[in-house]
Amino acid sequence: MNTSNSSESGFVRDSDSDFRVLTGMTDVEILRVSKTNIIARGRRYGRLWFLKGLRPEVRDSNVNRRQLQKEFEIHSRLLDVGVVQAVSLEIIGELGLCIVEEWIEGKTLAQLLQEGELTEKERRRIMREIIRAVGYINSRGVVHRDLKPENIMVRDVGGSVVIIDFGLADTDDYVELKQGAGTTGYISPEQISDRQARPSDDIYSLGVIMKQLCPGYNRIATQCTGPVDKRPVDAEALLKMIDARDRRPRRLLTVACGAVVVAGIAMLMNHYLELSDATERAQHRVAILSETNRAQELRVTELTDSLTGMTDRMNRAEDEIKRVDSYNASRARAYVEGCRKIDEAIKKFDSEIQSDLDNPSPEFYDKVGVMRKRVLAICEYAFDLKRFPELHEDDKYKLREELQDHFYSVYSSYYTEWQAKFYRDEVDKNWGPGGYAPKPASIDVNDTDSVPQSE
Repeated sequence: MNTSNSSESGFVRDSDSDFRVLTGMTDVEILRVSKTNIIARGRRYGRLWFLKGLRPEVRDSNVNRRQLQKEFEIHSRLLDVGVVQAVSLEIIGELGLCIVEEWIEGKTLAQLLQEGELTEKERRRIMREIIRAVGYINSRGVVHRDLKPENIMVRDVGGSVVIIDFGLADTDDYVELKQGAGTTGYISPEQISDRQARPSDDIYSLGVIMKQLCPGYNRIATQCTGPVDKRPVDAEALLKMIDARDRRPRRLLTVACGAVVVAGIAMLMNHYLELSDATERAQHRVAILSETNRAQELRVTELTDSLTGMTDRMNRAEDEIKRVDSYNASRARAYVEGCRKIDEAIKKFDSEIQSDLDNPSPEFYDKVGVMRKRVLAICEYAFDLKRFPELHEDDKYKLREELQDHFYSVYSSYYTEWQAKFYRDEVDKNWGPGGYAPKPASIDVNDTDSVPQSE
């Protein structure tokens, strides 16, 4: 554009014939790097865009590329003001394959809670908008599975709520990459062991968020984080419970005003009876009123005793909930710690085996078998659940099976890549590019000879 003829008012003249639309992504800036992903920001069409790609060392992994594609395919179904918009899945320069999303100018709910400047009215409005957005997501057959204050943003302009980060989202119509997912403290207990994505998982996470954002809704939040059959069936049912809770103070005010009026009338009547000449009819009325008052006092005493008993039961129930939450947290911690140990051992094994892959030899598969048993021995610590004496024996057995499943899932993915590379290099070396050679016999990665079966 000819800058000498441009106007500061923002209008473009007809004479500006050199106007162009830039379709490429420019000013790409990396914001942060996680274990698997690169988070960046770019500019196109005069707008900022959010970019999510893979780290260079995992870009060639079919599992990671498929996970990124699955995230976009699920996210692109959602078109709602309460959900960040996924625009495309494309190659962005040196970042490689990326999900392109709209850029949200605002703060996360975690930041707003830390600042502590939200009013009670704002907190209730934000909570309602979060529930409404989650209701839309679930209505489209999608379960977010990672709802937490860090994945909820509030726009600077307008203050509307936007749900972000669908990296762990899942649907029933996907049959691959199925595994339990979520953040400790927000993931439902059944999601840890079941691996099936259900709207009740998001309801549980909403209950945890509600305890932080709206303490006045603690009883509703506790029901959301309770047993599955006791939770609200969906977001719409949860909103109805909140509406009923918000109407309660107005009903109490109406009753209180009526009680004040009745008390005033009674006082005037008593005053009139004291000043007027006593008659037999008046004396009889006073006696009836006195008897009624005594009956009401007895009823008030009974209600007070009943309320005290209810308070004691509620306190015991809250203590039991805390105990269950603590137990579930310990179980989740055992699973996460075990997975971490397994991932570290296999990743170290992968780095050692890469040197053999660069110079493959006929003894390669023998080395894989020997090193695999080394990794299993290293991973034995992950299966040793004696470090968690508070867990039930049945849960320890289930956790051990889940950790073994995790080990074989991760090991199989790495082994497939090693075998493919070894086979390709052997063919090129012995037969030339495009030649043919018989594929070496595969090793059974599900061999359980060295897997510990007990604590």
